[in-house]
Amino acid sequence: MEKAEIHFKNRAQKYNRSSNWVADQELIRLMFQLSEAGADSQVLDIATGTGLIAKEFFGKVRKVTGLDISPDMAKHATGCMDEIVFAPVEQMPFADNSFDAIVCRQGLQFAELDKAIPEIYRVLKPGGRVVLCHLTAYNETDRELAFAIQKLRNPARRNYLMPADMATALEAAGFRDVEDVEYLSDESVNQWVDNGAIPQENMDKIRELYRTADEAFKEIHDIRFVNDDIMDEMLLVIATGRK
Repeated sequence: MEKAEIHFKNRAQKYNRSSNWVADQELIRLMFQLSEAGADSQVLDIATGTGLIAKEFFGKVRKVTGLDISPDMAKHATGCMDEIVFAPVEQMPFADNSFDAIVCRQGLQFAELDKAIPEIYRVLKPGGRVVLCHLTAYNETDRELAFAIQKLRNPARRNYLMPADMATALEAAGFRDVEDVEYLSDESVNQWVDNGAIPQENMDKIRELYRTADEAFKEIHDIRFVNDDIMDEMLLVIATGRK
């Protein structure tokens, strides 16, 4: 398995342009709202990357801390947060009950969930909110092909997620009031595969999988072939909970 640090070092330069959802202000604002963070809140943004989620909180809360493992990604996050800490989510260097809200978008698919979720619970204050947003398959019908495509695009990925997986993990760790919010993002496959971290061979294989997909997959994902591009309506699920 490719290491996530290497994967994101290679992706850093193109990351902010690698998917429509990356800079989607509607999605970013939704995560902010779901966090229930206020002016006195201390917020942790896990897998902060180039800082686009942290930036929504910066200046609106008491303090926003970014956590990441990639200094190369963080070079693009200047001015987006109060501080950045380099450490794995499975072993966060924070005291128990440190944060009023913890958010993460598209980071925990690279983590050991059985260690990461309990760590999130540990450093969140009692009554605090967690907001975890991740790409998933829709259901069993598209699961196999969606995961095959995701593996080709992200060789460092550990977890391939179904819609209920994050909520189930939160409940198992002791979170309460767990809920899911679904969010659809219309993505250009040409844009999505050209992420700077995978070879042309992988990009070509992904496009071929879309072209040869069965009709059920194409219907679920609303696949459209537009000129030399392919459009895919991808599903992101935002799992929320309270400690």
